[in-house]
Amino acid sequence: MEIRRFGQYPTVGNVPTLTDIQVLSYAEFQQADKPFNRREDKGLEAILRETFPIHSYDKTMALQYVGYELGRPRYSPDECRVLSLTYGSPFRIRVRLEKPDPVEEWVYLGEIPILTGGGEFIVNGSERVIVSQLHRSPGVDFSLEVVAGDKKLHSCWIIPERGSWIELAVSKKDVLGIKIDQSGRFAATTFLRAMSEDYSTNEALIRLFHNTKVVKIKSLKQAEKDLLGQYIVGDIVDAGTGEVLIAGGSLLTEENLKVILESDMK
Repeated sequence: MEIRRFGQYPTVGNVPTLTDIQVLSYAEFQQADKPFNRREDKGLEAILRETFPIHSYDKTMALQYVGYELGRPRYSPDECRVLSLTYGSPFRIRVRLEKPDPVEEWVYLGEIPILTGGGEFIVNGSERVIVSQLHRSPGVDFSLEVVAGDKKLHSCWIIPERGSWIELAVSKKDVLGIKIDQSGRFAATTFLRAMSEDYSTNEALIRLFHNTKVVKIKSLKQAEKDLLGQYIVGDIVDAGTGEVLIAGGSLLTEENLKVILESDMK
C-alpha cells in the first residue's frame, strides 16, 4: 500500500504506540502470566492482600488469602461485540479458612474485563477506553483568600493517595468547617468527635482549642477577681443531688459564682 504525505515537513521519527501505557499498565495490574503463588505485591494482588485476613466476630476463625487465578475467556472479542457480552476472564481466588480443621479451596467471584490489544475493553458489546488524566499528588495544600475588609480566610485540602478528599476552611464568621468529597459542609468539631473517642465530649474539645487551668475558689471576692468573665470547661454538678448547676462552656457571671459557692459542687 502506497502512503502519500501532504505535510510540508519531513517525518522526524516514528509515532509511538500510544496505547502501550494502558495495555502494559493493565497487564502489570493483573499479572496474569505469573503463577498465583509467585505474584508481586502490586496491582490486584496488593488489593487482595490488603483486604485479607477477614476474622469472625469472636476471633475464633479467620479467612486467609492464598492467591487468585484468571481463566480463559469463554467468548472471543468478535463474539462479545455481536452478542452484546463483556469480554472478560473468570476470576477465582484461593482462600484458607483457619479453624481447628483448616479448609482451603477456590472461590469464584465473577469476571474481570480483559483489555484487548487495541487498548479498549468490550463491555456489553460496546468498546470502552481508559482516558488518562492528571492526578493530584498526595499531601496537604494550603490556600489564603482575602475578602472584603482585608479579612483573611485560610483553607486547606488533605489529599490521600487513595480515598476521599477532605477540605478544611475558615468561614467569614471564623468558624472552622469541613467537607468530605462532595458532602455538605459541617463543623470540624463534629469530625473530631467521629474520629476519636478522646474528643467525644465538649470538655475535651474546649481543652484542645484553648488553654485551661484549674482554680480553687475560697471566697466570692477571690472568685470575682480571678474568674469573673471567664468560661468554664466542664459541667459544674451538685455533688449531693447530681444536678447540673452550670453547663460547660458557660460564661461565669456574678450570679453563677454565687451558685458555685453556695453549692456542694464537684
